[in-house]
Amino acid sequence: MIRREQPQSSIVDAFVNVSNYRNRTLDAVETAVDWTPIRQNIERLYRRTGPGRPAFPALTLFKALLIQQWHNLSDPGLEEALADRLSFRRFCGLRLEDKVPDHSTVHRFRDRIAPIMKSLLAEINRQLDAQHLILRQGTLIDATLIQAAAHPVSKDEAAPVDPDARWGGKEDHLIYGYKGHIGLDEGSELIRQAKFTPANEHDGGSFEALVSGDEAVVYADKAYASQDRSDWLRDRGIEDGILFKAARGRDLTAIQKLINQELTAIRRNVEHVFGTMKRIYSWRRSRYFNLERNRCSFFVLCSAYNLKRTIKLQAA
Repeated sequence: MIRREQPQSSIVDAFVNVSNYRNRTLDAVETAVDWTPIRQNIERLYRRTGPGRPAFPALTLFKALLIQQWHNLSDPGLEEALADRLSFRRFCGLRLEDKVPDHSTVHRFRDRIAPIMKSLLAEINRQLDAQHLILRQGTLIDATLIQAAAHPVSKDEAAPVDPDARWGGKEDHLIYGYKGHIGLDEGSELIRQAKFTPANEHDGGSFEALVSGDEAVVYADKAYASQDRSDWLRDRGIEDGILFKAARGRDLTAIQKLINQELTAIRRNVEHVFGTMKRIYSWRRSRYFNLERNRCSFFVLCSAYNLKRTIKLQAA
């Protein structure tokens, strides 16, 4: 597919470029980072020359995916919103006379960038780090379950249309779906690392992937407690902030309980991020029918969250 350059604004756009048609949040996101490296990383996936109808600019489609996350839009809903909202068109670099990407174009673009979506989040974080927004005081690690888009036949069988999803959670609250894991920067509450797995994967299996390596301490709940992980952190010069877990048949000491209370007061801030994702961005259920597409969507969500969080940090 041929890559198409970002179009220049027309005289018609100039006439409607007034405050009544602007969105201050999107304007702030537009200036929060340099979009050029992001555009260049995506454009490497496209041919620059050759036969075929030119594609929409890569950055237009990527920004459309961000809008989709912020406003909980389906692919058809995103198409309608881009056609209707001037502020959305402006953010995506679409002129008034331009056609908007249809839902199938958005769908194909998401599949195309899925292999590099983790690196795009890393590029956004690199720029936020350059702005001294990442503090490295500590990393808060946790995971949350997300229901699959498909309905399973039974607890013994996977849904035929979504075979990547699995049953996970506690015995009294099992969910058929996936699990999103994040490593959150203490203080800034920016997502530094992320991972997306079937719901049955144990939280501890993603622990090392969520540690950036340059933080002072790592906080996590009892699900991550093990001597091997404590040793792994010590070998890297990182303080162990994992909650104590009582051994079978033994209670925690009074000191261990007190330490757990102090660690929990710090660690629980990661729940605010999952709460934002689920309440504000309506990320309560997966939208797609396989691991790769839902994983891509999760990394777009993490990117969208970080960009919105950046606005507050820059204002402060």
